[in-house]
Amino acid sequence: MFAIFVALIGTACGSDSGASGGESEVPRVVASDRIYTVEDFRGVLGVKVVKDYDIDELPGALEAWNAIYNQLDYEVRFYPTHAAAVAEGTLYADSVTGEDAVVTGDVLWEEGRKDRRKCSRAAQTPHSSCSYSARYLEYVIRGNMILFCEGDESPDAFTNCENMLGLIAEPA
Repeated sequence: MFAIFVALIGTACGSDSGASGGESEVPRVVASDRIYTVEDFRGVLGVKVVKDYDIDELPGALEAWNAIYNQLDYEVRFYPTHAAAVAEGTLYADSVTGEDAVVTGDVLWEEGRKDRRKCSRAAQTPHSSCSYSARYLEYVIRGNMILFCEGDESPDAFTNCENMLGLIAEPA
């Protein structure tokens, strides 16, 4: 079990970066001792923390919230430590992000699943012909936090994550 944990940490904290291709490389996982809380988001002008999720079925999590900034949705999950966020949260984060995200049917964590998907339909199709896709194409792990970010493409989502993180002041 310990070997699996060490391998997971090594993989997640290694050279994992977000955007691919010629886009700017944004690291998905940044180790830090910083302990983030929902108050870091509530104190930022323009950020609305709108929903507190029930985390009983989310392994290792202390809290999970939905927030809105610049008309974009974000989900933020807090864990006791950075190591816990990586070990307990990566599988769940990977499952609901990206092009192959599981946002309907057999999802790993039911709470908030409707918030993690968006309706995508071809132009000039009726409202009832909805194909669900992931709202959050990417996520980043900073310290004890996993931040899920909306975007039309992966680089956009990483940029939105970095913009949100840039609003959170470092402690003095």
